[in-house]
Amino acid sequence: MRKRLAAVVVAVLAFGCRKPQNVEETLYLAMDNDVLTVDPHQHDDSATRSVLCNVYDPLVRFDRQMRLVPALALSWENPTDLSWRFRLRPGVRFHDGSPLKAADVRYSLERALRSKAAQYLVSISRIEVVDDLTLELHTATPQPVLLNKLTLVDILPSGTPEPLRTAIGTGAYRVADYQKGTALTLEPNDAYWGGRPGIRKAVFKAIPLPAARVEALAKREIHLAREVSAKDRAGGEIPAHVRFLGNAGLVVRYLGVNFQVPGPLLDRNVRRAIFWAIDPREMVRESGVEGVPIDQLVPPSVFGYLARPESGRPRLDLAKNLLREAGFPEGLDATLDMPVGSGLRIAPILTKQLGRAGMRVTVRTMPWPELSARLEKRESPFYSLGWSCYGDASDLLDAMLHTRKGPSYGRSNFGNYSNPALDEAIERAGGILDPTARRTVLQEAMRMTIEDLPLIPLYHRQWTYGVDERLLFDLRQDGQVILSELAWAEGTAARR
Repeated sequence: MRKRLAAVVVAVLAFGCRKPQNVEETLYLAMDNDVLTVDPHQHDDSATRSVLCNVYDPLVRFDRQMRLVPALALSWENPTDLSWRFRLRPGVRFHDGSPLKAADVRYSLERALRSKAAQYLVSISRIEVVDDLTLELHTATPQPVLLNKLTLVDILPSGTPEPLRTAIGTGAYRVADYQKGTALTLEPNDAYWGGRPGIRKAVFKAIPLPAARVEALAKREIHLAREVSAKDRAGGEIPAHVRFLGNAGLVVRYLGVNFQVPGPLLDRNVRRAIFWAIDPREMVRESGVEGVPIDQLVPPSVFGYLARPESGRPRLDLAKNLLREAGFPEGLDATLDMPVGSGLRIAPILTKQLGRAGMRVTVRTMPWPELSARLEKRESPFYSLGWSCYGDASDLLDAMLHTRKGPSYGRSNFGNYSNPALDEAIERAGGILDPTARRTVLQEAMRMTIEDLPLIPLYHRQWTYGVDERLLFDLRQDGQVILSELAWAEGTAARR
């Protein structure tokens, strides 16, 4: 597989040396999940962010190498431990023609603090407009990774209502049509501050089944599909015009437990039994998922990762002993909620593995929007999903594992988990400026999650795309599909 991917990358790089040509062709893209909303502050979903990153801009963003670069903020400085000053890019206009001002940024951040995006702004205490193009952010404690967090908070015009009715950003594309559950169409913003986009129209389709996405690629009904592999075209040849590209992403998939729902999963020995019963290598090998086994909640590329020997999973003898110690010598029954796409891939393997240890698990699959809504309401007692950390383990710890506190901490703590010792470590790490000391505290927090297992890691997911040969496409570690980075290859003639 590695040799094949290497060959594909070489072929695509060679192909990518051709001179791009602007062609008035509609670009069709297939996502694994539907766009949940066009409000950038009311979601924390990978597929949704991958689409909306074309409509809205943050103050700063990551480039392909996950380096921080200017977006709406042309420059910034950190004059004191508790303040940040940003100078905005002049001449930027929203899609409705209104100019970007510091008051819009203040409004957007204050709006975000009342929304799901608040988990990325945990320590902001005051936002001050200095002049039309300058503002200062003040924090209650030092925030060494505030810039990382701001990449996830998009800027809207002052007065944008809640709920949002019309998607108005400063991005390279504007929303032309949105049919929830079906497709979202983007058209270029020719006044974009970053230059006129080359792709003249793009349609993002929701196709939950990986095999269906590959089939659409094979028939040239789409040009780009996210989260696919050659294995998804079972029983069929992969046409020569389809290429598969993969790289290490940021997502770890895990199982989560709702700690406010009575049952055996509240017993740590039961959660440990689940951990030891799972065979991540077999899961990746048999499911066709592009991923690598992992024993903790963040991948090695994330700051705060705890380097340690591999666990040696599975250990069925240990899993069975732990169940006996927990009072379940005959095993137990549980129902697991999963999104359709990953459920079809890994549910049969997961239930088989847990069954070997005596755990009888029924998997209930549902469309991601439905599962997302259940998680938001804390209605799922046992669930599976993935989470990305954008360079720093605090993304996970602040949002998913800190006790729900105020508008920010624990905003995505779908399992209602609460551990005062972990909370203290998370908050302490958030205020440490020295990288070495901060890494030590983050790793202390990571060690607590490994011991208590509020989330049970399965595998580190890779980003894998199917690409039509007519499209020039470079992979990003953050999984975003930024249309302004795409182009048609020379000689592309097909039009839709």
